Amino acid sequence: MRIILLFILSLSLAACGTNRNVYKSSDFEAKAYRHKTVAILPLKITQTGHVSKKETTEGIQAANEKWGYVFQESLLSYALKHTARNKKAPIVTFQALQKTNALLKEAGLSIDDMYSKTPEELATLLKTDAVIMTTLEKDKNFSDGVAYGMAAGRVLLGAVTKTATAGSSLNHNASDINMNAYLYDAADGRMLWKTFRKGGTDLPSDVNGLVEYYSNWIARKLPYRS
Repeated sequence: MRIILLFILSLSLAACGTNRNVYKSSDFEAKAYRHKTVAILPLKITQTGHVSKKETTEGIQAANEKWGYVFQESLLSYALKHTARNKKAPIVTFQALQKTNALLKEAGLSIDDMYSKTPEELATLLKTDAVIMTTLEKDKNFSDGVAYGMAAGRVLLGAVTKTATAGSSLNHNASDINMNAYLYDAADGRMLWKTFRKGGTDLPSDVNGLVEYYSNWIARKLPYRS
């Protein structure tokens, strides 16, 4: 009986180990081995819910856009860290964010505008072989927390160097946040890879923690080496 129970437990653990919230296309390797340069786009935040009298739609959008760029830089930092450890995946170079954002700005694209374009259009504009696009859906407003956490760039410093001061708060339950990250091929716009995180009570409840958690989550699963 003990042997049977141990066998069942082993199967359960194996199943959990393979469930990493990741999709990879069957021809990923064939496509990805042609990739030389990959662009990381800023995060796009979509949120619904009550807006207090102290806030405006414009203010919320501005705060979300700032956080989108902070996340972009944090994701690049973690991507460089984790993909350097990969021994077998296709080798790529991540495009410098200064170049990515300069080209996007030159084209007059806000974050919302970027995500209304096809992956092929974005890759052509950025002259890359693939693009990584990340969305975050939230059903309540958290612009106050974002604005507070953004003060003096401490969010970015906290995500990358862990020197941020504590205390920034979203004042919300982070379990209702859903994140999706996609990797698209430039040639045909096909989604080659995806990872996602559907909320959870274990998520950080502050801006610094969320930036670090999600960027680290995505970077650890990226199917590249650098």
